[in-house]
Amino acid sequence: MRWILWIWLPVILLVASGAEAAMETEEVRSLLEKMQAEEAWGEAVFTDGRVRSLRVEEIEADSVAVVEVVGALQEREAAYALAEIRSLRSLGTYRIQARRAAYQQSKSGLLAFLLELPVPGAGFFYIGEHKQGLALMGLTVTAVGTAVLTGEDAAAGWVPLSAWVKIASLFHLRDQVQT
Repeated sequence: MRWILWIWLPVILLVASGAEAAMETEEVRSLLEKMQAEEAWGEAVFTDGRVRSLRVEEIEADSVAVVEVVGALQEREAAYALAEIRSLRSLGTYRIQARRAAYQQSKSGLLAFLLELPVPGAGFFYIGEHKQGLALMGLTVTAVGTAVLTGEDAAAGWVPLSAWVKIASLFHLRDQVQT
């Protein structure tokens, strides 16, 4: 059984070394020309393993002049031979793409307020803010428990706090529904 492994091992190593995802020079040139025409940023992986974000300035016979990103806010001009570029991909017009929030269906502000008035936290559950809804329900249960245990003697403590939390939660709910 071991002899099968020794026979297939060189074949597997040979196939694995040839499976490297390197682009041909013409593929690199055509993608660089496309990036230059669109004034797009790209990401290049070089044969020595470096990765650079770059924008194409000029393409010559066997080299390319680029503006590359060195640091967070630093750019510099550079020139590379086309043969140095192992792979290349276009990033688009902007080097760092804008992040978009997942689409959420718009919720009715009136319904959220109507749910929130009698049951603290219900409006937040309706708009999808479950943690906020649980926090408000927990605080309400704590305030009601304190009121039941202490009676009228401690009303000066829990009534203003509960009213303030209710008003603040309604304003916060309004902000969440509008955005």
